[in-house]
Amino acid sequence: MILSRSFLRNIKRNIHLSERHYVKHHNPFVKTWNTLFQDLKSGLNVKSPVYPEHADVVIIGGGFIGASAAFWLKTRAGEGLSVVVLEKDPLYTNTQKMLSHGIMTQHFTLPENIYLSQFSAEFFRNIKEHLGDDIDIEYCPLGQLLLASDKYVEKLEQNVNAQNDYGIRNKLLTVEEIQRRYPWINTSDVKLGCIGTESEGVFNAKELLRGYLQKSKELGANYINSEMVGFEMEVQRDLLMEGITPGSFQKINRLLYKSEDGEIHSLKFAACIVAGGTESVNICKLAKIGESKGLLKDQLPIEKREYNIYSIETAKSGMPVGLNAPLVMDTSGLWLRRNGLQSNLLCGQIPSIKKDSGYSDTDIFQASLLNRYPHFKDAEVNLVSTEIIDCNTYDETGIIGPHPYHSNLVIASGFGRQGVQHSPGIGRAVAELVIDCHYNNIDLIRYGFDRLLTNDPLIETNMY
Repeated sequence: MILSRSFLRNIKRNIHLSERHYVKHHNPFVKTWNTLFQDLKSGLNVKSPVYPEHADVVIIGGGFIGASAAFWLKTRAGEGLSVVVLEKDPLYTNTQKMLSHGIMTQHFTLPENIYLSQFSAEFFRNIKEHLGDDIDIEYCPLGQLLLASDKYVEKLEQNVNAQNDYGIRNKLLTVEEIQRRYPWINTSDVKLGCIGTESEGVFNAKELLRGYLQKSKELGANYINSEMVGFEMEVQRDLLMEGITPGSFQKINRLLYKSEDGEIHSLKFAACIVAGGTESVNICKLAKIGESKGLLKDQLPIEKREYNIYSIETAKSGMPVGLNAPLVMDTSGLWLRRNGLQSNLLCGQIPSIKKDSGYSDTDIFQASLLNRYPHFKDAEVNLVSTEIIDCNTYDETGIIGPHPYHSNLVIASGFGRQGVQHSPGIGRAVAELVIDCHYNNIDLIRYGFDRLLTNDPLIETNMY
């Protein structure tokens, strides 16, 4: 990765306002003039937004992954690295509705996902040491129960055996054990279950994001309310690259962004991190990714997926759900959990990767809900939120790493619902790529963009 720092010194301007001194005079005209002059000086001292022209690292997107990357970059490099974060929605409108993203689980089959979950568990246990004493993500170790139909029994057994090899404490449950522990679950089409009780539960995702933002700003990251609108290309005639016509390589080391006052600003950088979630594909198009040929022919395969979150009032169901109820995940994609200590439950349906499945998400959800929880047929079910994820339609696994053409453009997007819980490890990995040019802790090389060029999908074979 090319990370030249020769041109990355911040330009510091000190503006000295000259002062004038007046002899004290009782003349009312002079007295009035002095008052106006002091008001003028006070006005000149009013701070206005500062839009930097240079940065070592610019991060496009200040959500969970972008803010985590900023936190880790500043934690490691401190004042030796200038970090600018461009975020067009400083109120984090979508994040305010995140009721389902705060799920902690280790039920994965890819080693990378397991390692990321294990690191997240460690990070969350020591959250105050990392992000501050005032940060409380309200982690609740509910545990997680997976239900498998006859079709998925063998897969569940294989997954649990593999997870146990990584030190994950999961236990298989028979149908009889499930019925005895959780009588409110219909097990007529269930053949096997798995309960995970260690590092499995829920947490407050909004509080985690607040911690990233607060700590990274405290460490010196500069967040700017702005929208990235373009890259500036610079022809590198002396650079040779396989598959590129000699003298035609175009490097990106400057971007354009629109500030909240509508002005366009230019920002020169050494490394750029694309963490724009569902907007990442459009950001990459501005760098001609997916808009040209050769190494630039493949578009970032990320699309927006929306899904609904429902609240279920179980008071009239006749079958109370105890406080020790785990988060339940069905092979149909239906999930359900308690809403903290409140009387209601939260549930939803993981959206299909295929848009044209022939069924609406609402139809699938209602059928799955009544099948698995028939006691809730008379319960009050209300839509409480519609949430958005960045879905990698190629293989549903996130993309992280430098683009093969633009070596100083690091992509960190497409992690879907796993992006929030894995954000500690993803942000740390991004910082390692920028500072060390390689991974030091969790090797995520297989998550790179290159797998799109070689048609080598990375499939997470969990059951939901």
